[in-house]
Amino acid sequence: MRRFSFFAAAGDSGASGRGDGPAPAGDPTRRETGFAGSAPGGPAAVDGEAVVGDRPLAGRVVVVTRAKHQGEHLVGRLQALGARAYHVPLICVSPLPLTDDLAAALKAARTADWLIFTSQNGVDAFFARYREAALPPLSPARPRRVAVGPKTAERLAAFGLPADVVAEEYTAEGVVEALAGRVAPGEQAVIVRGTLSRDVVAPALREYGLEVTSAVVYDNVRDEAGVRRLQALLQEAVVDVVTLTSPSIAEAVAEAVAGAGRGPRWYASIGPVTTGRARALGLAPVIEARPFTEEGLVAALVEAVRSGEAPGQPLP
Repeated sequence: MRRFSFFAAAGDSGASGRGDGPAPAGDPTRRETGFAGSAPGGPAAVDGEAVVGDRPLAGRVVVVTRAKHQGEHLVGRLQALGARAYHVPLICVSPLPLTDDLAAALKAARTADWLIFTSQNGVDAFFARYREAALPPLSPARPRRVAVGPKTAERLAAFGLPADVVAEEYTAEGVVEALAGRVAPGEQAVIVRGTLSRDVVAPALREYGLEVTSAVVYDNVRDEAGVRRLQALLQEAVVDVVTLTSPSIAEAVAEAVAGAGRGPRWYASIGPVTTGRARALGLAPVIEARPFTEEGLVAALVEAVRSGEAPGQPLP
């Protein structure tokens, strides 16, 4: 197997964790790392005693595909459990410019009854654009704030505005369920979302009789360079796991797998919506996080390794 010289393990690639190119000569902080050697997570090979103790993922090659600013924490968790974790961002997340339509939606949030956040990215982008619009601070009492899950609620709290409602199931459908019986006809809601967010919450709230405004505050764009890097990695090495943390990432992974002519041994999905999209694209077998969080994804992966098999395919 040829040494994968341009693709660095996440722990060896500097602040970006991307390993975009060979390390400069003489720079000890960015050493070239290939699959012929060891990554920070542990040895390249797994023997019969590898899955023990507090390093249950020892030697497993795991590719984390989250956006650049989100993937490094997951990489660190996997490395701490012994995995050879690589960060290949397949999605770029960037705030959208402050247009007249967005400014109007932000202004509507001040007087709305409900302000709904369906992602952590949405929280950050919302407040960045809210400050840019020079609007008065939001009141802690109104609007009531809804978070799709605990991580999104944590981001809200970091801005001094704790969530009033947190969905029990961390999906758009979970948000709708959490609001059932709480909302009333005639109330106003602002939904903070990205360009690729599924349009689930707004139609449901309109059926409940609410007036709904969408504040599209960030853009999700496929990282084509990342897709090419993943394709090359799949061609050059045996990859145990590729993570899937959104339907759009599943689509990018499917493109890389098709180009490589082979996929990983299995996929690790953040939740049922992503799992459904992955299966529709022919990506299998899939391990699904429970609960639908990064922590749940890691726990599901560890359990699959410890139990000796993933859905539909034995683990070597």
